[in-house]
Amino acid sequence: MSKANAQMMADRAAGAAAMERLADRLTAMAPAPLDLSASHIVRQSPAVAAGLSASAAIARRAHERARRSQRPLLVNLVESFVSACASLPYAAVAFVLRLMMARVFFLDGQTRIDGIRLPVNVAELTNYYLVGWNFSVTVPTQVRPETFSAFATQYPLVPVPSAIAAYLVSYAEFILPIMLAIGLGTRFAALGLLVITAMILAFVAPDPLATAQIYWAAILLVLVSQGPGAASLDRLIRRFVGR
Repeated sequence: MSKANAQMMADRAAGAAAMERLADRLTAMAPAPLDLSASHIVRQSPAVAAGLSASAAIARRAHERARRSQRPLLVNLVESFVSACASLPYAAVAFVLRLMMARVFFLDGQTRIDGIRLPVNVAELTNYYLVGWNFSVTVPTQVRPETFSAFATQYPLVPVPSAIAAYLVSYAEFILPIMLAIGLGTRFAALGLLVITAMILAFVAPDPLATAQIYWAAILLVLVSQGPGAASLDRLIRRFVGR
């Protein structure tokens, strides 16, 4: 019985040794591990990357068309309208808003000042006819006496001495609209005109919500928060300085 056990143990030891030798041989035959560092990773060629990107875009469009086909027609119409509205560039919207506000304040400021009158001739070819507009712009050298009396009598609640307020508003309504129109320092110009509008709403208008100044304030707030848009000197200056 003891000899049989000894033989069994010897056979097990021989089998374990054989398995270890086999494992060593298999390990020696295995290929070297791959180097997955960033320098050894094969990158896609530009053509392959462009093809994969185009395929992904086609798949997205197909998925979007399938999703739209399953929705009610009214939902698709509303979404199309919203997408069309979003495609309108803000640069065009801001340019119109800037010119609108510049015109309102500039014309009001022209009634408050005296100075050098510069003639302006504008000609336009319309329907094969040359149409012209002749007007003049007053470059301020002084404030009209009527402006001082108006600030003293019509705006007594303004928390600024009437003479100082007359000077500030008169010259601000000449300089700030020009800055707003050309898009130079647009946010500062819109903020200055917004302050003037707020003073009118707070101390002059009997019912602020029923006057046009509340709409001016809304437009000026858009320009202060969103800026002048691409069609402005501000954008050209930022590109020039690289910011």
